[in-house]
Amino acid sequence: MRAIFAAILIAACTVSSVVAQTTGEENIVPIPEGWDAPDQEYRYGPDNLWEYINGAAELYLTYNFRELAVRDLERGDQYATLSVYDMGHPMSAFGIFERESPADREILDEPGAGAILQPPYQGLMYKDRFYVKVEAGGGDVDETLLREILAAAAAGLEGADSPPAELALIPNADRVPGSVAYTGRDYLGLADLRNCLHADYEDPDSGQAYQVFAMRAGGDPFATISRQWHVQEDGGHVVAWREIPYQGVVVMRKTDSGALGVAGCPDLESAQRRLHELAVPAP
Repeated sequence: MRAIFAAILIAACTVSSVVAQTTGEENIVPIPEGWDAPDQEYRYGPDNLWEYINGAAELYLTYNFRELAVRDLERGDQYATLSVYDMGHPMSAFGIFERESPADREILDEPGAGAILQPPYQGLMYKDRFYVKVEAGGGDVDETLLREILAAAAAGLEGADSPPAELALIPNADRVPGSVAYTGRDYLGLADLRNCLHADYEDPDSGQAYQVFAMRAGGDPFATISRQWHVQEDGGHVVAWREIPYQGVVVMRKTDSGALGVAGCPDLESAQRRLHELAVPAP
C-alpha cells in the first residue's frame, strides 16, 4: 500500500494529532495534466509530521518546517505521491533540498529553482519556500514523468523560480564543491547563529580551511548576541567577533538581510582580512 495510505492508518490508530483532511479547503498540491488524484489532499503540521515521516520529522523541524500537503496521483497503471513541504522561507527550502540530495547528484536549474531526478524512484525540487518530492507509488516512474510532475508542481506553486538571494553572498572562488548548506539552529554550535547559509573554503596558496556564512535575521543581528562576542569598528563598519574553542575565530558584519561572516580562522587578523575580501556593501 502506498505511503500516504500507510500514514493514514498509523494516524487512525493513535490518540495523538490526526491527519487533517482538506475538505472545503483550497488544495496546495498541483495535479499535473493527464493525472488523477483518487483521494483527498492530506496535511501535516509540526505537531504530527512524525506520523508521515517518522524518524525524519525532527530534521525538518530544525529547518523551520511549517506544513506538509501530500496527495497520491495515478495515470493508468502508474502511481506517484507528490509531497509539498512549506518550509517558511527560501533558505529553509534550499537547506532541506541540499541536505536530502545525494552526494553524486546532478542539480538541474529547472524546474523550480533546482531539481534532481532519480528515476525510477523519486525526484526532488525546491522553489521559493517550498520543498517538493515526487515518489513512485507503484511501478517505475521514468525521468520524463518525474520532470513532468515536478514542472507541474513548480507552475502551480507561488513564488520565484530562483535560488535564495543569500546565495549571492557566498562566493564561488575557492569554495569546496558540494559544501553549500543551510543550518537553521546553532551553526558552529553557537545559539547566536541561526538561519545560516554556509560553505567550506580552502585557500589555494596556504591550504588553510575556513567557512563563509550568511545569516538571515529579522532585526539587528548584534542586538541579542551573547557577551562572548566583541563588538568593534573595523574599516568603518561595525563587526562582532569571538573565539570558538578548537575551531578558531569567527567574525561577522551586518548586511541588509542579517549578517555575513567568516569562521574557522586561526586569528582575528586573518578572519577580518577574509571578511574584507568578500566586499559586501554595508546596509
